Amino acid sequence: MYNFVFWFFYKFFEWRKKFKSPFLPASMVGLTMIIHLGLIHAFLRYFTGFNIGVISNKYGYNRLILLPIVLLWFFLVYQLYYKKRSDEILKHYSESCFYSLKNILYIILVIVVPLIVAIWLTNLAVKKA
Repeated sequence: MYNFVFWFFYKFFEWRKKFKSPFLPASMVGLTMIIHLGLIHAFLRYFTGFNIGVISNKYGYNRLILLPIVLLWFFLVYQLYYKKRSDEILKHYSESCFYSLKNILYIILVIVVPLIVAIWLTNLAVKKA
């Protein structure tokens, strides 16, 4: 699934901006992984009431503390999809057309639907608490 997301966004940026770098597609894969982790957290929070604690009540302080974790996450995902792996993925999907309706619906299903469900479950969990 994540390889498909990488391929889709690689081809999209290649088509749209004539940009052939694995950095932006790898970042989109990292964002997709974070959305899926958020969905898992939303399920846990809604069904069990368990919430991951915050470090501080100050929004800026939490962002500053979590920044190195997010940067490390994106660095690891980028290293995972760098050169050799990206060439293998592009070769695997070389016959496919990225802008077909099936591929676009699959990307919406993988990225947008989990995001909407996570937001909805989080709102329900906050109202329930």
